[in-house]
Amino acid sequence: MTDNKRYNMWQVEMVVPLEDLPVFESALEEYFDVLLMSEIEKGENAGKWKVGAINNGEIDEAKLSTLVSLASIATGIDEPKIEITEVEDKDWLKESLISFPPVTAGRYYIYGSHIKEAPPADKTPIMINAATAFGSGEHQTTKGCLLAIDDFAKYRDFNNVLDMGCGSGILSIAAAKSFNCPVLAVDIDEESVRVTTENAEKNGVSDYIKTETGDGYKSPSVNLSAPYDLIVANILARPLTEMAEDLAANLAPDGVAVISGLLVNQESWVLEAHQKHGLKLVKHYRENDWSALVIKHN
Repeated sequence: MTDNKRYNMWQVEMVVPLEDLPVFESALEEYFDVLLMSEIEKGENAGKWKVGAINNGEIDEAKLSTLVSLASIATGIDEPKIEITEVEDKDWLKESLISFPPVTAGRYYIYGSHIKEAPPADKTPIMINAATAFGSGEHQTTKGCLLAIDDFAKYRDFNNVLDMGCGSGILSIAAAKSFNCPVLAVDIDEESVRVTTENAEKNGVSDYIKTETGDGYKSPSVNLSAPYDLIVANILARPLTEMAEDLAANLAPDGVAVISGLLVNQESWVLEAHQKHGLKLVKHYRENDWSALVIKHN
């Protein structure tokens, strides 16, 4: 029998502990076309996470080994076993998107374009095609940020919002739909900015959302539009700590910020970095082992 399938794509898989997942995700995301992560529920690795990464074309094993080695050193764990297999050439971005069911977070109903059923009438719909950018609403950090925005919308308005590390634009869209105010969406990744721009158009909020590719708070538009009465930053723990001073400088005196991309056991470390610059914890949103923190000036 002749195998007519095309095998021009390669998949990498490894198993890492939950607390080290953000580091491996950050190390691999710029090299691979698609990242697929799932919790292992049974067997000797139960509770750990399987990291799958897919590339169009053969894997540079030397580069991969270096990335995994650096991530292992940063987390202090033994290097995970790497499995490399050739996989069928198909639209893995579409496949990864289709694997995500609709997500409800407070007033928000997040769904992909593959969902044909009408959104619930009592929810604020957000259509997100996030395959090439982080933020489908399924990840606990994104959900925590959405719940915080939902709570804000119950008792206050905002006039100027910054989404730092916008990913798919999901938080920018939630803010634009909830507060009808200008939102600046910034990401260092050009593809994320493209996806945010596209998703803003699909959700009818392009007039509110301005996008820019830039290096964090060094981006020209960030300084021009400051200060912000709401800053959302769903990134990772380490860059959050490194940006703490800039966040404080760009946050309006009566403003609030939602920071996420961290595990519950990283809260103290991240909070300490922000407390050094006159910020204090207002509330935390915990989803499983992940956390989103609401902070403001003392």
